[in-house]
Amino acid sequence: MDRTTTVLRRAVSTLRLAAQHLDDRAAAPPQDYNCLRAAAMIWTDELASRSGMSVRLAVAHPCGAQIIHHVFRPDNSPQRLATGDVLPPACAAAQALALPHDGRCVFAPKPDAHTAELATVVPCPEAPERAVALSVTGPDDLLNPVLAASIRTRYLLCHTAASIRASLTAGTPTRA
Repeated sequence: MDRTTTVLRRAVSTLRLAAQHLDDRAAAPPQDYNCLRAAAMIWTDELASRSGMSVRLAVAHPCGAQIIHHVFRPDNSPQRLATGDVLPPACAAAQALALPHDGRCVFAPKPDAHTAELATVVPCPEAPERAVALSVTGPDDLLNPVLAASIRTRYLLCHTAASIRASLTAGTPTRA
């Protein structure tokens, strides 16, 4: 096998992988979530500033949960925008979307260092199938429900979810 054939085969394989990745991202729900993002933007920014953690909104996806809005941690550390990424089914956001939408928080420690994710669901008043998961990612000692330090973060998360729902019901993304 000559060098040209090897290069062409690798190029074809790379194109197939790229096409598969684009197909996976395009398989997201077709609904327009801009109104939801607009209603949640004020509240997610406030949650990030009060908790000091990264905040994400995610919707159900065939492969887990897809991030539709991401707010960076307010610590000026290097971070990557995650909007559009698909999270695995083991993440807290996907688990929260799979459970009944009763306001409970879902805790999911990450297998790497000492980080975790805490999520709850914001049900859409008009269409329950358009529910969105609100999650924070940060140190596991501040998110673990077994530890007392997580009470403040859980309160902030649930309060933010209720505020987003109230904004959606009122139809205006305003502060309370």
